[in-house]
Amino acid sequence: MVDADIWRRRAGALAASLLLAACASTAPPPPEGAEPNPGEAWWRSGALSTAAPDAVLSTWWAQFQDADLTWLVQTVQQHNSEVHIAQATLRQAQAARAAVEAQRWPQLGVGATASSSRSAGTTTLVRKLSASASWEPDVTGAQAAQLSAEEANVVAAVADLATTQMSLAAEIAIAYVQWRDAQMRWQLTRTSAQSLADTLTLTIWRAQAGLDSALALEQARLNWAQTEASLPSLAAEVATYEHHMALLTGMNGVEMLARLRPQADLPDDVPTLQRLSLGVPADVLRRRPDLRSAEAAVRAQWATREQTRRTGWPAVSLNGSLGWQALSWAALGTPGTGVAALAASIDWTLWDGGQRQALVTQQDALLEAAQWRYAASVRSALKDVEDALVSLRSQTERGQTLAQAAQAAEAAARLSAHQRQAGLIGLADLLSAQRTALSAQLSWQTARTERLVALIGLYKALGGGWTP
Repeated sequence: MVDADIWRRRAGALAASLLLAACASTAPPPPEGAEPNPGEAWWRSGALSTAAPDAVLSTWWAQFQDADLTWLVQTVQQHNSEVHIAQATLRQAQAARAAVEAQRWPQLGVGATASSSRSAGTTTLVRKLSASASWEPDVTGAQAAQLSAEEANVVAAVADLATTQMSLAAEIAIAYVQWRDAQMRWQLTRTSAQSLADTLTLTIWRAQAGLDSALALEQARLNWAQTEASLPSLAAEVATYEHHMALLTGMNGVEMLARLRPQADLPDDVPTLQRLSLGVPADVLRRRPDLRSAEAAVRAQWATREQTRRTGWPAVSLNGSLGWQALSWAALGTPGTGVAALAASIDWTLWDGGQRQALVTQQDALLEAAQWRYAASVRSALKDVEDALVSLRSQTERGQTLAQAAQAAEAAARLSAHQRQAGLIGLADLLSAQRTALSAQLSWQTARTERLVALIGLYKALGGGWTP
């Protein structure tokens, strides 16, 4: 078992690193009063220290050395529908950025026209072939601001994709652990039911021989029936987790199960916990993709606000064309048919009834809201890490105690069976010991699962599950 004192000795270092990471963010500052401040509660929480370098966090599931878990996470991160949606959103953001960037270059075109006019009984036919060019130089910086906004949107889309992968990795890992847990609880219950069936058979023989009463026989039958009756619900729980994993992987349930071992123990988390407590990273929170997305949203909104403000400044446009114009197609290109035009214009709205200022004020409000959302995201991230650390420490300590209880209950059940055979105790004492042993084993099994779930939750809170 992992020594819980290791966690307490490193609490201060982790708390300091989290505060440093939160303060070191490069996002525009939030409004006054929005800065996250964990306060004394963080230091009193006894947070566990972490040593989670990027190499570990990026593929944290590999630390469990469970081939089934690794395959499930990789499959989900590649084939889940939410990943495909996030990838499509990223491509959309990249295309929008490319479109805005293309607007900054001159636009070229070619054209051909044929027209006729009639005046004073005379019909005139005109043929024209020309090339044109137009350009709006970004003298105000509005186009640059728009491009900055789209670039920030791309960063946010990349971070959102990483957030999706991060969340799915934790979700499928928890589902897998709970599936194995349900399998093992079914097996423990099945073994206990078989033991109770043996006790019932022996009691029937003893009752027939007049050594046990009818009451003892019915008590044995009751205990066996109650234990046996819990097996179908446990089997249904196993199937439910299988359905959930199949949904996440996007595979047929039969196909997915064919890739997994039918039975296996829970992943071993002790080596993982030991590796996790060797040091403290300096950027625990900054690697979280949801915070990167929130930061990018602030930058995108700031750039949009600048674009709105600069759009009201004088705008310059250049237009030109070069070609030929003649009365017939055959005459085009002959001397005297060439035409050219060049124009420059400045457009500046001097008064719009306050519309531009209202739009800027609107963008200011949206920027403030984005800053507050970023600050709230940092606070939430701090809470996620703090809660995950406390939960992991609690489940570690609880599991140690329940492991001792399960061992003692199992030993007591074996001793009771021997004493029953020797006639030293009654059937009621044996049945009570068997029930206690099953309950203690199930509680310890659940504690092991909950510790794994807490560890997975910590990896998620630290931003694990994607490669920066």
